[in-house]
Amino acid sequence: MIDNADLQLARRKTRDRSVALLVLGIVLLMPPMVRIAQIDTTVFGLPFALVYLFAAWGLLVIGAALLARPLRDSEKPIASATSDDTTG
Repeated sequence: MIDNADLQLARRKTRDRSVALLVLGIVLLMPPMVRIAQIDTTVFGLPFALVYLFAAWGLLVIGAALLARPLRDSEKPIASATSDDTTG
């Protein structure tokens, strides 16, 4: 059986990961980072800056999708330790 403290720790870790994803997105899409990606090269005929922006955006969407279910599940109330199941 999962302990109440373990469940709260898992919830906190999930929220921390979502904040880290937000900060990563802000850093990746800041104008200085995008300006660094503006080098004179192409990837499959597309400018590298365009590939960088769409790759960063895609990774952020995938990260948000992976965090969506744990975040939704973390909003469920914690069952109390003195539920009727434990009294026999």
